[in-house]
Amino acid sequence: MRETDVLRLIATRVTAAGDDAAVVPFKGTNLILTTDMLHRETDFPTGTTPRTIGWRSVAVSLSDLAAMGARPLGVVLALADENLAEKLVSGVLDGALACCEQCGTHLVGGDIDRQRELTLVSTGVGEAARPVRRDGARIGDLICVTGELGRTAAGLNLFSSGEMEAANELFCFPPRVEWGMKLAHLAKSMLDISDGLAHSLHLISSQSGVGFTVEWKRLPIIPALSGQITGENLRDAILFTGEDYELLFTVPADLVTNIDPTVRFTMIGHVTGHGFLLDNEQLPDHGYEH
Repeated sequence: MRETDVLRLIATRVTAAGDDAAVVPFKGTNLILTTDMLHRETDFPTGTTPRTIGWRSVAVSLSDLAAMGARPLGVVLALADENLAEKLVSGVLDGALACCEQCGTHLVGGDIDRQRELTLVSTGVGEAARPVRRDGARIGDLICVTGELGRTAAGLNLFSSGEMEAANELFCFPPRVEWGMKLAHLAKSMLDISDGLAHSLHLISSQSGVGFTVEWKRLPIIPALSGQITGENLRDAILFTGEDYELLFTVPADLVTNIDPTVRFTMIGHVTGHGFLLDNEQLPDHGYEH
């Protein structure tokens, strides 16, 4: 099955599925739970350092918590590799601990195992009184995105060209935890862009029962990528490559001025009653698939 088919099958049997993280009501608030699996072959290009591997492995789960507007409480990380060499394990810990520290949380445990392909599984736990889901977008809301798009695409190009130091720097993306918490009381829907901007827009639209229109000229593109490629290649990288891990959110137009000024965001379009448009042309639901 394709990934979308697997997710559709799961949704028929796990009714709580469908957001960036699970919501578990607990003692007057909500625990927010998420887990992610990364592999050497599919997620870490040749030249990825152990520190980057550790950082990215916990960052993807922290990004899910950010997308729900949650305050992170802790992360556990499981590591499986054939040899469990000291250099690998120590480097992974360096990256994981540094990422947790940047996000104001802690690495609190995990597991180890031996298997042929390097595999890491991270699980993040957070808390949110008002989790932000994907189904709250309403007609007339503004569509916004934090930061800049194209970070991972730029990093992949640098890995391919042998510029390892710059590539690893880009791959250590900052989870937008602080921004997610500051948006939680205003955003009506939100997710992190893990599988591409186009697919993320479609996810919010399908779960909210709305359409969208966005403008290419408004999209904030990271200079590292726009300096590498142009034209259709740039367009495809921004729309479909995925793993930007920026927050895509919708907010009522009369509330956008209330967003904390420390949150760096760009308004890229608005929610409509139907249709999925980029510059008045249909934007297909394409993106990264496992």
